[in-house]
Amino acid sequence: MVQVKILFMMGNKEWLQKMAEDFTRVDVSDIMTDTPHLEYEFYEHIAIHKMLEQCVKAERDGYDGIALNCFYDPGLREMRELVRIPVSAPCESSLHVASMLSAGKFSILVGRRKWIPKMADNVRNYGFESKVASWRILNLTVPEMRDMEKTEAAILREARAAVEKDMAECIVLGCTGMARQAERVQKVLNVPVLDPVIMTLKMAEMRALLWKRLGISHSKVGGYESPPPDEFRPIFTKFYGNPP
Repeated sequence: MVQVKILFMMGNKEWLQKMAEDFTRVDVSDIMTDTPHLEYEFYEHIAIHKMLEQCVKAERDGYDGIALNCFYDPGLREMRELVRIPVSAPCESSLHVASMLSAGKFSILVGRRKWIPKMADNVRNYGFESKVASWRILNLTVPEMRDMEKTEAAILREARAAVEKDMAECIVLGCTGMARQAERVQKVLNVPVLDPVIMTLKMAEMRALLWKRLGISHSKVGGYESPPPDEFRPIFTKFYGNPP
């Protein structure tokens, strides 16, 4: 059996390993040492610097895939420029799965209105804008989502409204702070409810297998083309130290 090794940018290693397949080993890189969360683009900007350094190191250290852990998909395009191993992200992964599970449209639940413009841009760039029935707001910050009971009640409230009022056939939880909340809501509403962390993990596992067995990863022709080595090395070295 092929063994794969995936590096998650943030997350609970024990839970992720429990959710992974037997052939997967999950490691976690803690990038949240300088900001409390990534709700703001400035916080995201700070985090991406550390993520890029860890991304290049992961490929050098023999990882078969990298997984992001924020629904903004921070640094996704930048990472795909720098490495050949697969890089998976919550928003992109969840939207692909949701589009396969719904004949009609799906709704995305977010914590705050603040998040929608950037996430909507990502949805548009990924080609799923026409599949979104609605954006539903929980009115919870990322720190407030640590209250599991309060978060579950808000998810159930807005997910039910999305199904009954917006004709959504599938619900996407639009924040990794909502992890571990999907299963009960799915049972109550009887529609697919997607945990973005699990969607990322499963996408990362599939893509790691494609990479290891068939050499298939993101195209390096066009948008994900890597910087020329003679330009890349001195720039990377200035910020992060010697590249591999």
